[in-house]
Amino acid sequence: MRRALVPVATLVLVVGRAGPAAAHGVGGFSSSNLRSELKSVQPPIPGLEVRVIESGSRLEVENRTGEDAVVIGYENEPYLRVGPDGVFENRRSPATYLNSDRRGRTTVPATADPKAAPEWRKIASQPVARWHDHRVHWMGDQNPPAVRRAPGETHVIIPNWVVPIRHGSTTIEARGDLRWIPGSSPVPWLVIAGLLLAATVAAFRRRPSGPAIAVAAGLLLTLDVVHALGTSFAVTAPASDQLARALTSSVISPVAWILGGVGVWMLLTSRPGLPLVAGAAAIVALSGGLADLADLSRSQIPFAWSAPAARLLVATSLGAGLGLAVACLLAAANPGTCAGQKTGLSSP
Repeated sequence: MRRALVPVATLVLVVGRAGPAAAHGVGGFSSSNLRSELKSVQPPIPGLEVRVIESGSRLEVENRTGEDAVVIGYENEPYLRVGPDGVFENRRSPATYLNSDRRGRTTVPATADPKAAPEWRKIASQPVARWHDHRVHWMGDQNPPAVRRAPGETHVIIPNWVVPIRHGSTTIEARGDLRWIPGSSPVPWLVIAGLLLAATVAAFRRRPSGPAIAVAAGLLLTLDVVHALGTSFAVTAPASDQLARALTSSVISPVAWILGGVGVWMLLTSRPGLPLVAGAAAIVALSGGLADLADLSRSQIPFAWSAPAARLLVATSLGAGLGLAVACLLAAANPGTCAGQKTGLSSP
């Protein structure tokens, strides 16, 4: 039993050291109860589209008018230029540096001067700009006072945010609001996780077979891949970037997919794969379940499909992942079972 625990303990230790980066949140867009919405763009310009994306984590301007549009920064300076030649950022704009951090804590260099002539640097070839704008989200480290007083109620936190955009001689105002939308109770999902844990252990408690465990592990790993893809696709970006995020946003998940895949193959070919499957299942439970527990109680979830689907994936990762890890260890500790015989391990 101790020999079977060694690789599992090592993998779990790696996940623990990975910290928040192992969670499925992407690019600063994480689960919350705050949602920013666009209410109007006045005056409307045909070919110029303004959007709030990722629940307000970023704004997007797409300019197909054939004439440059300039997003105005926090001190009424030119910040972004979006037009037929692509997207350019003004290196003299303080917003260029402040927007690189969600809390605006980046040090603004002395060369940034909102009154200076713009110094444009090209950052994209398409006439589509996406950026994090501090005017449309909550900047505090704590929840707003109204939320702290009544967290279970809906609140308008910023009733009328404004982002100005100049198009030729016209100044356009994109307006919206920021709301606190309470989430649901996590209890039903935690109950589902608990039932899945118990059911998985019970299913393999008596004479488990290696192929049956391999099939269960394959399903668990597939769901974890779906979870990672759904989270990555929630970020507005080209498909190639979204796929890359699925592989890189979670430091440890690809390790679980590889090790789990090897373990499944070993079990299906009568080789000792239980320790690898147990380790992979434990990683899925931690990185796709425990690290994403906030998704169970938040209203705004970084997931391309429905919020209930995201919550179900978190509950499944947590419950079935822990259950499969325990089942593998029990099988490895019992050489009298079919699966236990295939591990090559025996009790001490």
